[in-house]
Amino acid sequence: MKRKLMFGDCLERMKEIPDNSIDLIVTSPPYDNLRDYNNTSEWGFEVFKSIANEIYRVMAQNACVVWIVNDSTIKGSESGSSFQQALYFKEIGFNIHDTMVWQKISPFQHKNRYIQCFEYMFVF
Repeated sequence: MKRKLMFGDCLERMKEIPDNSIDLIVTSPPYDNLRDYNNTSEWGFEVFKSIANEIYRVMAQNACVVWIVNDSTIKGSESGSSFQQALYFKEIGFNIHDTMVWQKISPFQHKNRYIQCFEYMFVF
C-alpha cells in the first residue's frame, strides 16, 4: 500500500488524486472565516462546494469523512453554515452516519467573554 503526504491548496492538490482512491479524510476547514491564515485562504460556501465535490470524487466506496466545523455568531445568531455544509454533503451523495460533538476544555478562552465550547463532527 503506497502512502503519500501532499502539501498545498487542497482544492488544487485533490485534482491530482485518482477517483475513488481515498479511504479516510479527517479535516477541520477554515469555516466561516473565523481564523486568519495570513490572507492565504478565502472561505465561503462556493469554495466549500468545490472542495466537497472533489472529496466525493476521490473517496473510495465505504470510505469515511470526518468534517469538523462550527458556526460564527453574527448579530447574536449562529450562522448555521455547519448544517448547510452537512446537508450539501448529503445532497451530493454522502450518507450522514453520525453527528458527534467535540467538547473544548473551557468556554472562557478569550478573557472574560463566553465562546462556544464545542464543534460539530459530521461523519459521512
